[in-house]
Amino acid sequence: MNRLGWIHTAEHSLGEWDTLAALARDVRTSGLDRTLVCGMGGSSLAPQVLAASTARPRAPLHVLDSTDPAAVLAAERAGDPARTLFVIASKSGTTVETLAFYRYFATRARPEQFVAITDPGTPLETLAKTQGFRAVVAHPADVGGRYAALTAVGMLPAALLGLDGRTLLERACALDPARAKAFGAQLAQVVSAGRDKLALRPPAAVATVADWIEQLVAESSGKDGRGVIPVVDDPVGDTRPDTQVVTDISGDPLDLGVEFLRWEYATWEMCERLGVNAFDQPDVDEAKRFAREESGRDDPLPTLTPADLRRSARPGDYFAILAYLPPLPDVTAALRDVRASWGRALGCVTTLGFGPRYLHSTGQLHKGGPNTGLFLVITTDDAMDLPIPEQGLTFGALKRAQARGDIRALLARGRRVAHVHLHTLDDLRTLRAG
Repeated sequence: MNRLGWIHTAEHSLGEWDTLAALARDVRTSGLDRTLVCGMGGSSLAPQVLAASTARPRAPLHVLDSTDPAAVLAAERAGDPARTLFVIASKSGTTVETLAFYRYFATRARPEQFVAITDPGTPLETLAKTQGFRAVVAHPADVGGRYAALTAVGMLPAALLGLDGRTLLERACALDPARAKAFGAQLAQVVSAGRDKLALRPPAAVATVADWIEQLVAESSGKDGRGVIPVVDDPVGDTRPDTQVVTDISGDPLDLGVEFLRWEYATWEMCERLGVNAFDQPDVDEAKRFAREESGRDDPLPTLTPADLRRSARPGDYFAILAYLPPLPDVTAALRDVRASWGRALGCVTTLGFGPRYLHSTGQLHKGGPNTGLFLVITTDDAMDLPIPEQGLTFGALKRAQARGDIRALLARGRRVAHVHLHTLDDLRTLRAG
């Protein structure tokens, strides 16, 4: 599992940049003036960072990494489907959410509107060639998903956005690995001294890079009862004794390649010093297995009440909201208020993850990392639902099974979990602590 191909991704992608840029020009010439990236975890976060950090994109680019029906519908309505390029990204070629997105949009778009990014020989590659996708772009087999930002996973979206990818990659090629690894060694030293919460505070121009760092650090380090808890956009913002704050992140969007590679080296070194394998994710598959078993079930699971969860808090804990809700701005704002109230009441750092996207990032940390998490899982009735063609279920049913599967996986690891099901999103305010 020591996939070290990412060390050379900047050089490789620099050699492939003209090809990716030509594909992007061909897409625009054909009248496709908007991109929707469909992926999860490492396949979605790098494109999201690049899009959010681009001041004047040549064409808008959105990312879909939620199975919530409202999120799928919002992604569909964000632009004209007939003028949209759909990038279907999955390293394994079997990611259930990504394939569900493809099946949904395949009934609304022409085959030439699709591009696949996947490892050679995967079911997605076969599907793409059979269905006549515009292109299949190879994902390097020796690069793990969360280390893939500088592969086509990030660089094809960069080309579609009209970014100066050549400069971005050239700067990444000039990175000093020794300095990056020294940074990782410093992080590990502080973690070993008891400050295992990592508050990420990048400049506003590249604020979303914190989400990418979160999944890299959490999924790489969170196993064997050890791990680092990244904290993104903490609404309370207090500096606590168990927290180290990182602000040394470049605010230049063309330095994002440098930051991607710097953090990959730093995370690798940090994990080496903490004694964990930076390249596996042993606790992820269990949640997937439980999700398959939970399809169609609605019997209560043996979770705590929110009050019991609050009473179970111990020094050094962190509080995590796991929200199986549409990741829309008003919902995010409401959850931020809930998060802040719990953070003040418990006096600890807090995190927020939307399901099922967090299963591909912080989910490994939740189950494999230190047993210091207080998990509040939030589900709600869906105001509407959407069928997934050829799967015999809906996006809402898939999301509910994934929520139940993760609850079961957390309980199996002895984690402290409360589950609240709401009838409407307006009821979020009732979850505030105190």
